[in-house]
Amino acid sequence: MVCEKIQDLLSPYLDGELTPEAKAEVDAHLSSCRECAELLSLLRMATDSLTAFPDVEPSPDLTAKLYAVPARKKKFRFSLDFLVKPSLQPVLTAATVLLVIFSFYMFGPYKKDIDKSVNLQIHRGYSQIERLYAKAGSVTDSLSATAENFLVSLKNINPLGNNEE
Repeated sequence: MVCEKIQDLLSPYLDGELTPEAKAEVDAHLSSCRECAELLSLLRMATDSLTAFPDVEPSPDLTAKLYAVPARKKKFRFSLDFLVKPSLQPVLTAATVLLVIFSFYMFGPYKKDIDKSVNLQIHRGYSQIERLYAKAGSVTDSLSATAENFLVSLKNINPLGNNEE
């Protein structure tokens, strides 16, 4: 673990970007660790060989040609790549199951029986709703009559016990 930390600090060590405390820590480790010292010497050789390369300046003609190249606009491309995303797999599975069930219904030999059963259940549901609606109407009628009787009885009660008659 110590070597990994020191190896991460070797490049800033060569560039002289370390704080004095970190530089002293790296120096102490390099004096005791042969592998890290060899890695530092390899890094020094690599930077020395890279500095030996001459800087290449592109010609003005090449620079002008490069700046003249128009930026490519992204063309719309129809792609079905979104279908292979893992987040869509449950949705696609559910759609596949529904399509299989629908195809068994549409092309199965019992389609007429299923249609009759569904139609019967729908009509039973409608008749239950009609009965509930009729009961609700009778309850509201009886509640309104009860409310009227209650209001009349409240008017007849004299809370103070005084006879106003």
